[in-house]
Amino acid sequence: MKLILPVVLIFLVLLNRAQAQCPGCMANMSCTSNPAKPTICPDTLPPGTAMQYYEEDLSFYMPAQFTDQGSGLNVELNELIVTGVVGLPYGLQFQSSSATNIFYPSSNPPTTEYGCARFCGTPLIPGSYLITVYVTAHVTVSGVLNQTQDDAFEIPITILPNPASNASFSISNPIGCSPLSTIFTANYNSNGNTHYSYTWDFGNGNQSNSETPPSQTYANPGTYIVSLQTNIDTLDYTLSSVTVVNSDCDDMGFAPDYYIKIFEGTTEIFNNSSSYASNTTPATFNFATIYLNNSTYHIEVWDNDDFLGGGQPGDDECGTVTFNGHTPGGYTLVDGALTVAFTINHAILNFSDTDTIVVYPSPDITYFGALPNDTVCSNDTITLEITGGDSWQWYLDGSAISGATDSVYLPLVEGDYNAIVSNTYGCTVNSGIIGATFLPAPPYPNFFPSGNMLVTSITGYIIQWYLDGNPISGANGQTVDVTQTGYYSLEFTNANGCSSISAPFYAVAQSIAEYSHGNLSIFPNPVIEELNINPAPNHAAWLIIDVTGRVIQSGRIESNVLNTSKLESGVYLLRIITTGTEYSARFIKE
Repeated sequence: MKLILPVVLIFLVLLNRAQAQCPGCMANMSCTSNPAKPTICPDTLPPGTAMQYYEEDLSFYMPAQFTDQGSGLNVELNELIVTGVVGLPYGLQFQSSSATNIFYPSSNPPTTEYGCARFCGTPLIPGSYLITVYVTAHVTVSGVLNQTQDDAFEIPITILPNPASNASFSISNPIGCSPLSTIFTANYNSNGNTHYSYTWDFGNGNQSNSETPPSQTYANPGTYIVSLQTNIDTLDYTLSSVTVVNSDCDDMGFAPDYYIKIFEGTTEIFNNSSSYASNTTPATFNFATIYLNNSTYHIEVWDNDDFLGGGQPGDDECGTVTFNGHTPGGYTLVDGALTVAFTINHAILNFSDTDTIVVYPSPDITYFGALPNDTVCSNDTITLEITGGDSWQWYLDGSAISGATDSVYLPLVEGDYNAIVSNTYGCTVNSGIIGATFLPAPPYPNFFPSGNMLVTSITGYIIQWYLDGNPISGANGQTVDVTQTGYYSLEFTNANGCSSISAPFYAVAQSIAEYSHGNLSIFPNPVIEELNINPAPNHAAWLIIDVTGRVIQSGRIESNVLNTSKLESGVYLLRIITTGTEYSARFIKE
């Protein structure tokens, strides 16, 4: 009855031999047609992409009553049963809004006139697929009850190629710096199914047959080709047609009326005796796909000899052939004069993909050290230096030092120092750590002239006096006699071995008692930057002393102007000493 055939188009998702795992479809109640007829929304399935999750809902309208546009007959749709669906893209599953895959549109309209189904899953292989749906419909046509029609329909769906570089596996670090460690993940998950097999070649000399291979390390820079061969042997074994090639059955000179029965063990699973016909060999029988188990099956071939219908006691059995359901391939089996041909279909999925790992060279540190060493006195300097790479960043105790981006760095405080070295590829390497230590140094050695001596009041350190840069033998006390005219300096050394040395002080070898005192004229007073002095004996010694008696500055007179810009505000004494004469005057520094 062809008038019910459009109804089947909306039920392709109702039956899948695999467990449906796509619940939650929502029927679109605006999916209607005027005049009323079975309608699907949308009318086509959108394409999917291999190795990308796919989910799509279909809504369908099943009017309980409608007029067939071809015949003009009134149709009441009582029951529709989906009996089989084949040709689905590998990886997709379906689930409908009917748990039994049976619909009763006329039972409680309009609620029962609507339904839906959901596609979901991850399609594995790109291509164009033709899904075949087998249905049985029970209708009432113009008052005639329980009319039945079996039929099959097709609907296409396209799975597009995956745009990724490879669909079989993923790489955690496909590009990096040597040594590069990376993890590989197979995209076709076995979930414990032993019929999955994997063959890895990592391009670094290592192979693996594990679904979750160990992490791989690429020690040397270069380009590596990684490949994975995945074999999946989990698809069904199916049978959808049988051909009777020949037999010795006949109907007294007429072609035999063949029909077949198929048994799994002793259980009959197919019988088309009600639809026999006069056949000439070869006679091919097509039927809804039978999914085969790992069992023994029998195909019986019969010749109908009863005009009242097949399967009667008077029918002739032409023979029986036997096969195992999990032995794929084409068969031609013989039982006496009977020859039967058929094919057990069983696909093994093979996926072969390659990808690339690129490893860049890391910087090579040729030197990393501290000069003169990593421990110095607080008044000395440590120089940290690193060579290798193209750019640098210094760190103190794990934190980046702002602006410290040269290959040389002078630390100012104690701590752990390291450098991150980079090259033009963006690869980095850590230098390791140098701990910088600054030992305490003695204070600045202050001293002052007293008569024909130089005196310091500071104690607690090893003392050494110098004349013109050379140590004075035995001059290790708090005073030293000025027996020679020249530059005197004082050095303190503490228990750490750290020392501090004063600036040179020009002293004149002359007994203080022999000095005569002259008048000294200075201006401006108060002074800001430059102090004019008169007289200004050439090469005479001068010194500036603060109110505590501490010598602040000293030297030899080279002109009649002294620079006082570095003095702090306060009252000072200027002393000028020549052979036989000492001049002094007080001034104020603003």
